Formats: sequence, C-alpha cells, structure tokens
Amino acid sequence: MPTALVTGAPERVPDIVIALKSAGFDILAAGVMSPEDAPDIEAGSVDCYVQMPVEGPAFERSEPTSASAGRGLRRARAVIAHELAARFDNAARFLPLLAPGATVVLVAEDADPDTAAPGSPGPDRQARRALAAMLAEAIVQDCGPAGIRAAVIGEDRGPDEIAALAAQRPVQPRPWWHYADVDPELDFADWRNSVLCLASVQDG
Repeated sequence: MPTALVTGAPERVPDIVIALKSAGFDILAAGVMSPEDAPDIEAGSVDCYVQMPVEGPAFERSEPTSASAGRGLRRARAVIAHELAARFDNAARFLPLLAPGATVVLVAEDADPDTAAPGSPGPDRQARRALAAMLAEAIVQDCGPAGIRAAVIGEDRGPDEIAALAAQRPVQPRPWWHYADVDPELDFADWRNSVLCLASVQDG
C-alpha cells in the first residue's frame, strides 16, 4: 500500500486525508509541522507528500482610511514572508522522508477575493501559484536521480481530484523537466509557461 504524508493548515488537512485513504493510501502523518512531530516515519518511506496551504498572520481588513496607503504592499509582503516562505521551509524539512519515485503535490491557495477584480486572478493568487511552481521545480532538481515528481494543483479542484493526482504514477522514466507539472485548469497559463519553461527546455 502506498504511503502518504500531509502537511498544511489544520482546517485544510482532514478532507484531503479522507480522499487519500479512499484512493488507497496509508496515511503516515497528517497536519504535522516538522519530521520531529512524526518520529516514526523513516527516511525514504513516503510515496506521496501532499502540501496543503498554510495560514499566514491575520491581515486586518478594516483598517482606517488614513492607514490605507501601502495596504497592498503590506499584504503582498505578508503573503511572501509568512505563507510562501513557510511552504519552502516545510518542503526542505520533509524531502528526506520521500521514497525514490515519490510524488509531491503542492496545493495552491486561491486569492483573497477582496484583492482581485471580477474575472481576474489577482496579485495574491499569482504570487502563490508562481512560487508554488518555482518550489515544484526546485524539489525536482534537488532530488535529482531519485525521480521525484512534483505537481501544482489549485485548491479549488477538490480533495478527490487532488488525491487522484497524487495516485498517478508515470509508466516509464522521463527526463526531469517532465516531472514538474501544473494543473492544466489553472487560470494563469502564461505564467505557467514562463516560470516552468517546460516547452523551451524540452525543445533544447
């Protein structure tokens, strides 16, 4: 039975754990913050690592008018300094637990609707998904010959779809650039192509 590890904000973990169990995974740990919180997990024993979004510090939405100047900059800095940095730190801690050929699924959080115009992904969403793609590529490169596959999928896809992606296995060895992938339903397709550079690397 394949094994899975899930990290992220406590309120986001239970649904994906249920979906992974239904997909046939044995859950080794869920909602842990570091490998020290799950001492029974041996290095190289995790077949799938699902990283759910983490919660950053609360951002005050009801600031007085006099404090509105620079509000967007403060929000953007909070997203990068807390939420996104935590995702990179968590990945670095848990990568040694991955088995050769393991799958890493990075679930990208949607933007705060208050920061985006109708029909627009908004700067928060763009930043989260762009850096999630960068993290996926970094994981694949750091793991090198272990054949780790890293994928980015939007949180709006639902637990069952996320679990289905986690359960996918490549049928044959592929070049490393094929292992860093993103959900084709993500809105920011131009960003996807420019950040991952999948087509240009493959053609080169």
